[in-house]
Amino acid sequence: MFYDLLIPLDGTAQADRVVQLAARAAIAGQSRLHVMCVVDPAYLTSPEDSHGIEPDGLTYPRANEQSERAGQIVAGAVETLKRMGFEVEGHLFGGDPFDAIVKNATRLRADLIIMGHRHLSRLQRLTAPSTADKVLERAPCPVLVETSPDL
Repeated sequence: MFYDLLIPLDGTAQADRVVQLAARAAIAGQSRLHVMCVVDPAYLTSPEDSHGIEPDGLTYPRANEQSERAGQIVAGAVETLKRMGFEVEGHLFGGDPFDAIVKNATRLRADLIIMGHRHLSRLQRLTAPSTADKVLERAPCPVLVETSPDL
């Protein structure tokens, strides 16, 4: 059985299917779900930065947009899973998605990672391997992948 599940989301159309897959794999009342989204660290802002103004007076609206969007992705999934009766925590991280997923799966002692996978052409895989492929190679636990033929 899977008790601690890590659910990395990236805001693609596939995210809803990943959340539904996580709900099927988890056990209501027993499993703890951790929904996460990773933002480029250059765009990650804290809730205190909500006005987009740095101490030196410069604004960075793009960073706020990225952090806010990631927060909405996580909050939406958390709300959906809580309505289904699950214990859920949401997390925002800055950094490389692959590193953040593997590091947090280890830190949270995840029993299972549930994530989406984009289909890439051979050229795309050579120039920029998918995060899911990299996670599959280095994950500290099993990985359940929702594939989408239309993406």
